[in-house]
Amino acid sequence: MLDKTALSVGIGVSVGAAAAAAAWWVWRQYSSPLIPSNWEEVGEVSELTIYPLKSGRGVSVNQADATIYGLAHGPLEDRSFMVMTADDCRCVSGRQMGRLTMVWLTLEDDMVTLGAENDSVKFNLKEVLKEHKIAHTRIWDQDVKGVDCGGDVAEFLTRVVSQGKTKLRLLYRGDVGKNRSARRYKYYNFPKIRNTDTMYYAEGCSYVVGTETSLQDLNSRLSEPVSMSRFRGNIVVKGSTPSDEDDWAYVKIGQVVLRKVKPCQRCLLTTVDPDKGEKHSQMEPLNTLRTFRLLKEPATLAKLWSASPVFGISMAIDVTGPVAVGDKVLVARTSKNPALTVF
Repeated sequence: MLDKTALSVGIGVSVGAAAAAAAWWVWRQYSSPLIPSNWEEVGEVSELTIYPLKSGRGVSVNQADATIYGLAHGPLEDRSFMVMTADDCRCVSGRQMGRLTMVWLTLEDDMVTLGAENDSVKFNLKEVLKEHKIAHTRIWDQDVKGVDCGGDVAEFLTRVVSQGKTKLRLLYRGDVGKNRSARRYKYYNFPKIRNTDTMYYAEGCSYVVGTETSLQDLNSRLSEPVSMSRFRGNIVVKGSTPSDEDDWAYVKIGQVVLRKVKPCQRCLLTTVDPDKGEKHSQMEPLNTLRTFRLLKEPATLAKLWSASPVFGISMAIDVTGPVAVGDKVLVARTSKNPALTVF
């Protein structure tokens, strides 16, 4: 006859083992790098763009380092500078001040140059870091810090970007902007975002990947075609079919492995012409995107993004390394492995 105590202990151990196994599976799925082993070639890299200034003009490069913070080329790092208001320390993007999209930034031998139209300013980054004046601001619901870049560049930004209406300051990530973790969205839990994901001043992730064919599909519906600069993608792929990136769970370029964390929902920034710093009078291409690129599933997120069409994919990085224009692009698809879904 079985001892009832032994039986209950045995059941408890079995249940405990099952719970532990389930917990391990969840941990493996959502916390540890679970890199696929089967890959499909879809095209090649056609563009690499670094945006050293958040919402500023992009810098096109032929090769770059894919780091945990984003693309980098020499001293230029993606979204490593940002603008804030001087009086109340609010983050400024092209959504609020479209003229910011015209501002370009270069960095050479510790000298930073910003320019727009026929105006420019220079400052020594080494001296800025030595003074180490820390400023605090927020990007959405996250507190961030930066090193203030001084009065001369502040006057330039105030004059050129806000046209004297709002006093602005420039921040650099320095040594105080390295510990920002991935943004967790309060309205929806995207399971592929990890606490180890990092970025400087990007809004939600360290990489945005787009495709030439998706842009061509959009432009075929517009009376005035737009460039990929409207969507601020870091890596552009050619050779795939339109919207094929919706199905990409992972992207592999050489040794670099990127993990999709969510579709990239689009906002008013896409309506700003980066050559003029002005918003389109008919809210294009955003309104056209809404006619065919609104999310349908899952229902909860589709409702939340009812006015935010998707274009391109937001990605984090699991394996760093060099990337170059012309590199082959391999993907692992969600449709072939539902466990890789970002929803």
